[in-house]
Amino acid sequence: MQTLPIDLDSIQHALDQVKSNHPAFPYPWEKLEQHMDECGKSYFPLVGYGSLINQVSAAKTINVGHDASRQAVAAFGAKRIFNYRMPASILESRYGMTPQDHDIAALNCETTYDARDQFNGILTRVRRDTLDALRERERHYALRPIVFLEWENLSSKPTVAYIFECLPTEGIDDHPYDSNIAPQPSYTQLCREGSRAISKDFLDFFERTTYLADKTTPLSKTDFAKVH
Repeated sequence: MQTLPIDLDSIQHALDQVKSNHPAFPYPWEKLEQHMDECGKSYFPLVGYGSLINQVSAAKTINVGHDASRQAVAAFGAKRIFNYRMPASILESRYGMTPQDHDIAALNCETTYDARDQFNGILTRVRRDTLDALRERERHYALRPIVFLEWENLSSKPTVAYIFECLPTEGIDDHPYDSNIAPQPSYTQLCREGSRAISKDFLDFFERTTYLADKTTPLSKTDFAKVH
């Protein structure tokens, strides 16, 4: 369902081009630096759609200063879902939980390349010298290209950036994709606080375009949206 005042046909055309002409990078993104060299770039554009929206959280791993050019965006072609099981080390050290608990999900995006699938996030120009730390933080996530518009200028030109995507994979022990878990409460509040810091409208859109693991129930229809 279209939820923003945009030209959906132009977004779909841009997504079709991106899917055909831009590479994806399976984890651990072995050819990413080579691709950056070939493009003559010292950074790559990343749309953070979860904890990376929160500037304090993002600063633990990547550059968030002036050179990062952090910018609120509306992104297209993927669905944001709580179906990434947090690593046991983080659950235990940060939240006092175990992998056997139910509410241990962090966010994931699954690409559809359908312009009707929309979400918001923060575009960051990620420096090359922060890639190793990002690899460690975002284990199992591939990098997939999508398109975005400036949040404050939805008539801007669709532009290519990358998002993290984790899909079901056989043969990997303790793979984090899990359709039977619920949002981790403290993590969810971290994402909401980062969104609220941008604007009330940004937070509202975040909650309407973020889904539980059933891929149907939006966060806006849960008790999380009642916490202010």
